[in-house]
Amino acid sequence: MNPIEHAECRRVLERGNQLCADVEVRVKGRDNHLVALFAESHDNDYDMVMVLEKDTDRDIDWYDNDLHAAYVDVTEKLFADEAGETHWHPREAFKEQVLSFGDVREQIRQKLEEARLQKV
Repeated sequence: MNPIEHAECRRVLERGNQLCADVEVRVKGRDNHLVALFAESHDNDYDMVMVLEKDTDRDIDWYDNDLHAAYVDVTEKLFADEAGETHWHPREAFKEQVLSFGDVREQIRQKLEEARLQKV
């Protein structure tokens, strides 16, 4: 995977009964942005739940619209081979690249904390 040019935590979503931080990622050499969803893990860090490809054009769809079918799950495509076997090293390397970009880890912590407080 190419280096990350930019990453920013946009919002928190609830998937099932789990809060997930939505991190938009721009990867060098990719036309479409990726969205990595992170949830809290049992080891006081974050698990990367899935990676979506954001198939929108900012010139046309300039507002942050998550209501249409512009998000495609590309987790397997990015980290699995033709046999469907997941390669954990590239997946974990990408996860750490995203989490360590700027203050993304802190952004996730803050947004998840705010979301938890709003649920109470």
